[in-house]
Amino acid sequence: MNARDRSLVCGIALAVLAYVLVRTAWLSDDAYITFRAVENFVSGIGLRWNPAERVQVFTHALWFFVLSPFRAATGEIYLTSLCLSMGVALAGAALLLWRLPSSLPMGVFAAAALLGSRAFVDYSTSGLENPLTNLLLVVFVVIWTAEPADARRRVRSLALTAALLMTNRLDTGLITLPALAAAAWPLRAKAIAPLAVGLLPIAAWEIFSVVYFGFPFPNTVYAKLPPNISAADLWPHGLMYLQDSLVQDPVTLPVMAAAIVAAALARRRDLPLAAGLVLSVVFTCRVGGDFMSGRFFAAPFVAAVAMLASYRVADGRRAAWVPALAVVAVAALCPFPPVMSTSTFDGRYEPPSGITDERRYYFQNSGLIRKTGFSRGIVTRREANVRRVIDRGQKVAVTISVGFDGYFAGQRLHIIDSAGLADPLMARLPSKMPWRIGHYLRETPRGYGDTLEKGANVIEDPGVAAFYDRISLVTRGPIWSGARWAAILELNAGRSRHLIDSYMLGYRGVRASAALGFRPEQVNEAATPFVSFDAGLTLFLDRPSRFTQVEFVLDTVQHYRIVYLAAGQERYAAVAAPPEGDGALVPCVQDVPESAGEIDEIRVVPAGNSPGKLAGWRVVR
Repeated sequence: MNARDRSLVCGIALAVLAYVLVRTAWLSDDAYITFRAVENFVSGIGLRWNPAERVQVFTHALWFFVLSPFRAATGEIYLTSLCLSMGVALAGAALLLWRLPSSLPMGVFAAAALLGSRAFVDYSTSGLENPLTNLLLVVFVVIWTAEPADARRRVRSLALTAALLMTNRLDTGLITLPALAAAAWPLRAKAIAPLAVGLLPIAAWEIFSVVYFGFPFPNTVYAKLPPNISAADLWPHGLMYLQDSLVQDPVTLPVMAAAIVAAALARRRDLPLAAGLVLSVVFTCRVGGDFMSGRFFAAPFVAAVAMLASYRVADGRRAAWVPALAVVAVAALCPFPPVMSTSTFDGRYEPPSGITDERRYYFQNSGLIRKTGFSRGIVTRREANVRRVIDRGQKVAVTISVGFDGYFAGQRLHIIDSAGLADPLMARLPSKMPWRIGHYLRETPRGYGDTLEKGANVIEDPGVAAFYDRISLVTRGPIWSGARWAAILELNAGRSRHLIDSYMLGYRGVRASAALGFRPEQVNEAATPFVSFDAGLTLFLDRPSRFTQVEFVLDTVQHYRIVYLAAGQERYAAVAAPPEGDGALVPCVQDVPESAGEIDEIRVVPAGNSPGKLAGWRVVR
């Protein structure tokens, strides 16, 4: 594409895109989760959400550090984040349209695709990291498509861009790492040094994350992987997320599919990029998608547009305009085309699937230009609600919408997040049933609120209480203490999970109270509920006790190692060997010697490779 055509496409497309972004600009509730952390960081108390805890509530460290100095300079967050988002989004679009289109028709195609995609337009504002991710993805594709003068420098540049992308959002590595590996492979050992240098940003952030927060991943990752929800539960919802995108946003997924097919048929050197797009979609389905319609497809969509723009299609012929005409025709099928959006855009509706049009849901609360005209801030009753809680003298409160609530609470109120996004204990507890994708609500353990308010652990469930002691040591204890680092290693290795296994009884088909009261002689194989466990299950007694026997109801697939403990110390251990069988649940009695003394915990560990099953237990004193 010559300079005149390039200038024409860029000028018109960017002017239209700027107009559309101003008309559609909005902020999500989730953005305000980050904004509270930004406010605390700017005020000097550190990378914290609740002021007393070191917890990484944001998934986009790079965006956090880009946004923070602008917030410090302007003194406000609403207009600052919107202007910064729009500026970065326009920069990414400008780079794509200036550097990548092979011809005027492909430039028009790229512009039409960006303007027609709801995922791209909606999340080019919203306060989330998408604009910066999109810009960096375009940079990555520009480096990838350029003729390499120096292969090692190219690998270093690709690695640096990929590292910045993963620092901004870790799962973008799925899009970029196949291409990075393909670029590095021909160099063999010579690629090690440029890769090491390029990947320094993500390596440095991960080291800092473990040192400061105690964990390698954001707290939201743990919150969105509840221990009682499996991949089999999530896949159907992930496919539903694909279907929702096709209906609500008919441009995004077809453009991604076209990029994958084009790479396979027309430019095989781009197959690593196409593989990245496939991995991204598969990952999205594996995690069940999201509650924000289209958000997870915005980044791979931009990569797909960047790929396709550089392809040559029927040079000098009318057929060269087919991609542009096709994307315009498909965009016309969109229920709410972004270019047609007005200040009246509204619709506070959450469908049964839980996949919500977030911009439509929040636009009249946080849109830049809504029914009431140009806005300088959000309109919500949550600020008044939070103020009433504080005026009542509360120091701790439980809420679901932690974005707005947390932001207005400032440093005056400790928020317990029912979805676990900002709470390190809640994030690791099982989800309530039925669940909503992306926001898995948890029951607040009894005594947890009092624990936070009084500063003394009074959580009623002994396993959860012991687990919280470790979490609290990591998130509140002295950073370099030996005890804290021991807890970090224990938690990250999963060696503390047994502490909440008994709490899990209430979320795996049988309540803890029912299991405690279950009598072995009442076993009915067809009707007996049971709890399944892998590494082990810890059973807690109400108080330290002496007893002579324990009766278990176990399956017959394998043997079990039973460990009896007092104050965390092993007092006696033996093997429970149910009669061999086909997995039926049967009673099993184990004698406990008097020398074991008083016991307050019993740990049941499967000796085989298959999960264990327990339907009930009781002690005989």
